[in-house]
Amino acid sequence: MRAAKVLVIVLLFGAPLWVGAQAPRPATNAPEVLIGTAQVKNATGAASGVLEIRLRRYTPDFDRTTMEEALRLGGYPRFLTALRNAPEVGQLVLAGSQPYAIRYAREQVEGSGRTIVLLTDRPVFFIGAGRADAKPRAGYELAVLQIQLDGTGQGRGTMAAAARVRPDGDGGVRLDDYAEVPIELTNITRKPS
Repeated sequence: MRAAKVLVIVLLFGAPLWVGAQAPRPATNAPEVLIGTAQVKNATGAASGVLEIRLRRYTPDFDRTTMEEALRLGGYPRFLTALRNAPEVGQLVLAGSQPYAIRYAREQVEGSGRTIVLLTDRPVFFIGAGRADAKPRAGYELAVLQIQLDGTGQGRGTMAAAARVRPDGDGGVRLDDYAEVPIELTNITRKPS
């Protein structure tokens, strides 16, 4: 999970310094639809389902800055309020479920590919919640998806279906996932919109 935490740090609070040295490549404009498979495995079994992400647009700088400042100055409670007050930029549908509102979508172009970070305004589900040693559900009030796409629109990623974010004390963000391991997102394909 450490690699996902570091990537969320970069994409929530701005591009790393080395990006400025590269020739800028225009971001892929939304709207776009991504289809893939979400797979979860734990000690008691495994499950998978179809994942569909419908992005109308990426989060404008003003809304992103508002959320970043809320997290920096007021921690997770203020961040969550700012996230829920932000306009819906897309929807996440998992295995035919009701749509979850995506209120944060950020894209970072990296060479010929790109990385996309998405946040929903509520958790998708709690993996392992039925176990006797499960964590309390309180505080895990959003979902975080991280997707890497290559230049052809194919990719993979991870999802923390119930998560929270908090400042790490060094100007970055720490991602706390309710589950022991993130959900794997595989066979992701960008569909023409």
